[in-house]
Amino acid sequence: MAVKYPGLRSVSDWIKLIKDTNTAFHKKLDQIYGDNVSIKSRAAQMCLETLEAFGRAYGRNRNVIIVRSTGRVNLVGTHIDHRGGSVNPICIKDMWLVAEPRDDDIVLAKDVESGEFAGEQFCISKCLPVGVKIRDWDTWCYEEFEKRKGDASVTWSNYVRAAVLYLQHLNTRDDGSFAPAIKGMNMMFYGDIPRAAGLASSSALVMAAVQAVIRLNNLPIELADMIEHWGFAEWYVGTRGGCSDHAAIIYGRPDNILHITAFPATVDRTTLPEGYCVVLVNSLIEAKKQAGARDIFNSRVAAYVFGLMMIRKNFPQYADKLQRLRDVNPQRLGVDEAEIYRIVKSLPESVSQAEILQLLSESERKVRRVFRSHSEPEQGYKVRQVCLYGITECIRAEMVPDCLRKGDIKTFGQLISFSHDGDRVTKLVDGERVPTDNSYPDERIDALISDLQSGDSKRMSSARLWRQGGGYNVSVPELDMLVDIALATPGVIGAGLVGAGMGGGIVVVVKDEQSQEVIENIAEYYYRPRNLEVAVEVVTAVGGLCTIDV
Repeated sequence: MAVKYPGLRSVSDWIKLIKDTNTAFHKKLDQIYGDNVSIKSRAAQMCLETLEAFGRAYGRNRNVIIVRSTGRVNLVGTHIDHRGGSVNPICIKDMWLVAEPRDDDIVLAKDVESGEFAGEQFCISKCLPVGVKIRDWDTWCYEEFEKRKGDASVTWSNYVRAAVLYLQHLNTRDDGSFAPAIKGMNMMFYGDIPRAAGLASSSALVMAAVQAVIRLNNLPIELADMIEHWGFAEWYVGTRGGCSDHAAIIYGRPDNILHITAFPATVDRTTLPEGYCVVLVNSLIEAKKQAGARDIFNSRVAAYVFGLMMIRKNFPQYADKLQRLRDVNPQRLGVDEAEIYRIVKSLPESVSQAEILQLLSESERKVRRVFRSHSEPEQGYKVRQVCLYGITECIRAEMVPDCLRKGDIKTFGQLISFSHDGDRVTKLVDGERVPTDNSYPDERIDALISDLQSGDSKRMSSARLWRQGGGYNVSVPELDMLVDIALATPGVIGAGLVGAGMGGGIVVVVKDEQSQEVIENIAEYYYRPRNLEVAVEVVTAVGGLCTIDV
């Protein structure tokens, strides 16, 4: 096969480039990883193993491209990107993809770790409607997800399908014909991003596949111009998240903390003050979006949607300014923080689907559409506490760049910890772990308003919106325990869960000289009593998605 596409080389040629440390391949690694020698060495070895596995599966003489994607750790701005809120992530670790174009529309996806990820394949044209363009991607994804329930034969490749099918959807005429028809691919993946740990391993997979499709089909698409679309693509797997993970993967740079806002997409960059580092802790409890946790994730998003609809109805004077939940903000509405509390107080603490249909009867069609993504929560939608979490987390996320530029590391750490408070399900009281109560009954909100208006500086400060956790409640006791162990260690300025919750890991920001102490404390009080392998490490921010063009 002749080389027809930019970046294609034979597997054998790529292997030679990697083994010779003086080649352009290694200069490319310098751009991705900076001067971190150990990370570059690990990355080169992973890429080499991916190529060798591709060669064994498909042939060493095949001409391939190499795509590198990455995971992310979001420091502040959890559960809010799809509501217009900002995120503050760093990129970490690697997802490698070696791919070649095929002459048909079959996609064959394999992984170096074949014991965990068996090879899967699909035909692009057979996965999409015949003779018609999908008019509503959301509805179609929901219907396809319902069809797949109980089908154990398709697992991890759903994320590859999400990328490929969405890009074909974007390149489909009204009559259903493809323009162009996307080529099939032979693919080999290999990543070291911990799975189901809240580090966007699934989005890393999606974005690697997106990049390969764009490159191998010469599609005139700039990834950064279509960030919101990559979040839509991932809806195929059944979740209804935003696009911040995909944006982080695209924009990552060595040593940078990104500040990303959607609608419209904007990116700012800061760095962690010298003398501090980020420690990543894996609870080893998997947060499986493919299992029952999806109902919990999607029901929280639904609570956001219903809450904003109710606020617009309850406060028509603000309705024109309330496009997204992030707009429930003093600056946006031109009000004081006490008024935001009054707005939140207008929301029901808990409400059933039947009650939502009564409260929002004029929007029944939209409400029922939201219901489709999940089963009804047994204890109802906690609309008030969930929306307070989202409103205050949006405020916290916006504070991050200014804190870092001013070197206000104390406040930065508090932002992380207050965010986790809103996710807690347990807390320590006199050395005993007990359930936490993140509800906000009327009297609690009235007390906050009273404190804000008291004239007492201490009371006023403690009642500020950014200091309120709200109640998103997707932590688990083990994550809460890890956060508490970390916060009890000298030098730690903040700790909280990462990702969507229900398992996964936490992030800790700590002084460099005390990083090993926090690692040892977590090992002693969490891993060893459970006979678990210690899964804690200091992580370094690396570059984002790219094709290795050398």
